[in-house]
Amino acid sequence: MQEDYAVTIPMRAIAEMVGVSEADMPRFREGVRVLSDGLNGWRIARTMFWDLRNLVKFVRELVARKKQNPSDDILSGLIEAEIDGDRLSEDELVSMVFILIIAGFETTANLISNGVITLLDHPDELAKLKNDPSLYGSAVEELLRFSGPVHGTKMNYAKEDIEMRGVVIPKGMAVMPILGSANRDEAVFENPNVFDIQRDPNKHLSFSQGNHFCLGAFLARMEAKIAFKTLFEHMPELELASTPEPATMPGWYRYRDYRVRVR
Repeated sequence: MQEDYAVTIPMRAIAEMVGVSEADMPRFREGVRVLSDGLNGWRIARTMFWDLRNLVKFVRELVARKKQNPSDDILSGLIEAEIDGDRLSEDELVSMVFILIIAGFETTANLISNGVITLLDHPDELAKLKNDPSLYGSAVEELLRFSGPVHGTKMNYAKEDIEMRGVVIPKGMAVMPILGSANRDEAVFENPNVFDIQRDPNKHLSFSQGNHFCLGAFLARMEAKIAFKTLFEHMPELELASTPEPATMPGWYRYRDYRVRVR
């Protein structure tokens, strides 16, 4: 007996984190979709001048309700948090909700989704993982390098003229570091286009570096490791039931929906 299941990003998880009620789920779901898909192609203008404003309005309403009726969620905790008599302003609380959605949920959920596809698409590597669970840590690192969800960063601007490999980047020029390209750099990684869960060393840049290193890196690693281990222990015969189609958005690498088969 076998069954096919559609795989989607679970909105309910992040909704519960920030205390969204069932009645508000349609507005919240649309807001998350805007942040996920709206900054691409012809939708950018609508997103910037309409959708994002509606989302900000919704989050402000949510903050106001939580101030009146706090509950057991992260947003209520942020509202009540106090350091040396100071509390977060409304603008800061709205920004924190956006950060939770993008950095605390969307990226990790897509890392797990991308990772499932990659492992199912490389059965020999998945077999190694099933035979030796101690490899889950290095497997997560290779998944971050090979199919991590964030391939680009926000724009940076050259503070002075810079020459790199014979190309001059003039002062003031916008530059977007492409982490996905760096993670396939043949000068750093041996056989960079080969998926190898035992790769060592594996100095990928999926969490960036220096002052911009991702604060949630260790949590994301732990969540992904637990998710993969739990999934393949409970469903060892899991396989892809459809060909995943990547979603297009600058700087992101992810899949929206696909189907898996459980035997």
